[in-house]
Amino acid sequence: MNYLVKAAVVLCLISLMACTIGNGHICGPQTPQAYCDREAYERLMHPKGIGEYWEKPDKTVEGWRSDWVSCGGRPNGDYSPDKPEDSSDEAFQKAFKKKQSYLWACMTSKNYHFTGKYWTYR
Repeated sequence: MNYLVKAAVVLCLISLMACTIGNGHICGPQTPQAYCDREAYERLMHPKGIGEYWEKPDKTVEGWRSDWVSCGGRPNGDYSPDKPEDSSDEAFQKAFKKKQSYLWACMTSKNYHFTGKYWTYR
């Protein structure tokens, strides 16, 4: 029995030697990298709104925000369709696609380029 306790303590010490502390988390081989890398953690915990992926040279944040809102987006970079009269999922999806296509056309007409990885409209 004494041998098993010693073996367990040694095993625990060996496994702790591979761990580090990052972003207030203990980071080891089985910890998701997003919790250990500050940049990945910030992207995970505070993602950008889809509107923030529209970029244009020499445009300030205030200028982008006013263009985004004038196209129908929200000031935080998100968007939502107007509530359809029919509250079914199909009606909402149709309104959502319509809003996406309008935002895409409006932002491209203002010479913005989408730099994100995906946009479901396309």
